[in-house]
Amino acid sequence: MIFIDTVNRITHLPEREAPTHFRRRRSRTDKDSLTLSEAAAHVQQITLSYENASNLTPTDSIIANMLEAVLQQLDDLNIHVEALSQIAPANNSWQLTLQTPPLSQADTGPSYASNVKELQKDKPFKRIELHLIGEDKTNKLCQLTFIQHHLSAPLQQALVQLPPKQTLHMPYSAHELELLPLHWVFEIDQDGEAEPLASLYETSTFKPADYTAQFNSLQIWFERQEDALPLLISDRRLGYVYLGNYEAYTSEEHAPEAGNITSGTLDTNA
Repeated sequence: MIFIDTVNRITHLPEREAPTHFRRRRSRTDKDSLTLSEAAAHVQQITLSYENASNLTPTDSIIANMLEAVLQQLDDLNIHVEALSQIAPANNSWQLTLQTPPLSQADTGPSYASNVKELQKDKPFKRIELHLIGEDKTNKLCQLTFIQHHLSAPLQQALVQLPPKQTLHMPYSAHELELLPLHWVFEIDQDGEAEPLASLYETSTFKPADYTAQFNSLQIWFERQEDALPLLISDRRLGYVYLGNYEAYTSEEHAPEAGNITSGTLDTNA
């Protein structure tokens, strides 16, 4: 099934199951700022597999909706985002390996809000003031910053030309929307593989996308306090795929046990 449909508005999505968060928690930040540690600048290889998928939540849906709305302007209005956990089999027949991007802010002191000028010196970025309008008319402001890494000329030009102020309607109320942070920093690059999900092509659940993604090797990451969370990738045959509900682990870490993944809460502050 299609995970996100910004036209038809999916209204029934899984809620949080428990207050205990599976995602690794680190020191908390102010709700309206995101800080990054010096260690976050190091590139690592991370692995995702079926064992470390958590249940999709309204937060996942909102993030995927935001990214889909941006991609529809960059690529084509007919594209849509699928969730990896809804198209990949729940067995060990596959895994996904990614290289984390070098995070743009390697200073432990300044917050996102006070460090925007530093971003501009290092990497080009696009900022969007996005108003999320809930079904109860809630107007939640989210300031999105997309930091560019190795983008093709067409994608870079399309990103720069996006309207700086936008509105997106959501099938949610203030209960879900007011929990979102104000500032969002995304890393966007084209350093990935053209077919990162090739291991799914021979599985029984494989169904190619009904569109062709224009931007191959695309990866979008969310910068958190001490790491980067992979949110979305493009695949030549599967299109744009959301994977923000997976807990990634490095080669130095042990993969989480399947029995431990009981909460579907996405931690945007970890």
